[in-house]
Amino acid sequence: MPPLSIRSKLVLAVVGIMCVSGAASMVLVRSLYARSARGAAEEALRSAAAAYQELERQDQARMAALLDVLVLHPGLQEAFQARDRDRLQAVALPIHQALKKEHGIGHWNFVDAESRRMFLRVHLPAKRDDLVERPSLLKAMERRETSAGKELGKSAFALRVGKPMYADGRLVGYLELGEEIEHFLGRMKEQTGNDFGMFMTKRLVDSSEWARTRGGARNGWDDFPDVLLVNSTTGDPMVDQAAVTGVPPGGRTLDEESRAGSVYARAVFPVRDSSGSVVGGLVVRHDISALHAAKQEGLLQAMAFFAALALAASVLTWLLVDRLIFRRLKAMMGTMEDASVRLAGGDFDVAAAVHSSQRDEIGHFETFFGEFLGLVGTTLRALVERKRQGARAAAAPAHLAPER
Repeated sequence: MPPLSIRSKLVLAVVGIMCVSGAASMVLVRSLYARSARGAAEEALRSAAAAYQELERQDQARMAALLDVLVLHPGLQEAFQARDRDRLQAVALPIHQALKKEHGIGHWNFVDAESRRMFLRVHLPAKRDDLVERPSLLKAMERRETSAGKELGKSAFALRVGKPMYADGRLVGYLELGEEIEHFLGRMKEQTGNDFGMFMTKRLVDSSEWARTRGGARNGWDDFPDVLLVNSTTGDPMVDQAAVTGVPPGGRTLDEESRAGSVYARAVFPVRDSSGSVVGGLVVRHDISALHAAKQEGLLQAMAFFAALALAASVLTWLLVDRLIFRRLKAMMGTMEDASVRLAGGDFDVAAAVHSSQRDEIGHFETFFGEFLGLVGTTLRALVERKRQGARAAAAPAHLAPER
């Protein structure tokens, strides 16, 4: 392989510098994208947490307002006070159907004040007489006031509000309304456009009751060792082991997820019950496909820009080096060859033909070369002159030769 010319080496050096600069720029673009994606995930986390809290507050207030009306319903008061379960069911059922249709109220309970046992579940009348141990309702019983909170039942997680009912100044019992998280998360998705997946600590859920309530839906009990995915606004498996492991109090961002041509940022924050205990977590998934596409476009643009820049720099370097160096070197080599021929031919004043075109490194070399030729020419002239004198002395007559 022939050695590379100086031109080629310079061009390769420029291309190498451009490649390094391009790589550094692409690393910067990726870094900026990662920062933007992380910011999007953090913003989705903050927005989801704020939306979750605001919806919870609104729904608590809405259910409390509904209870304010229901505890004053005379038909409900009379049937509950008389402990006539069938009549109470008959009066409450059409009201519950309207509440479920218009407000998403899935649970309506009547609890006995003295025994603290479930007197009637309007939505599930066959299941009754079990002891109520939910903290929010126990708080309502202890203080005889309205209380609210998220409660995890044997198979479901719901937002519940409880309130005492009085008739003729006497405490009759307690009414409790509950909204299932499935409805709650659906409203959050409508407001934010994000997908949500809620998981709960498995030890707090009854496995047989969970299986019973699933009906024809997938059980999912064995998906995770310690938690159970109780609801998700999408059929995609957006909740993974990394999401359910070690959720900090302030939540945290998760790795990006790519699915069906879309890219998502994810985050998770803890879910607490009415007592403040962490009982699970809520994963939020935010679509950042546009941001990802912008990153890809930015990388392609950066690559194209630096490729064009490397090409332009290479051409410019080639032209500048050729004009500033190699043309002058070629001219100087021609001058050197001509001067050598003239010097060999006896033109000892050839140095006069060599002059510096510019005051730079090559110009200095031209000056040096001219001085060198002048020195060589002077030396050769002296030698030639001495040789001529010797020849004239040898050819002179003997009587003209100097005496010894």
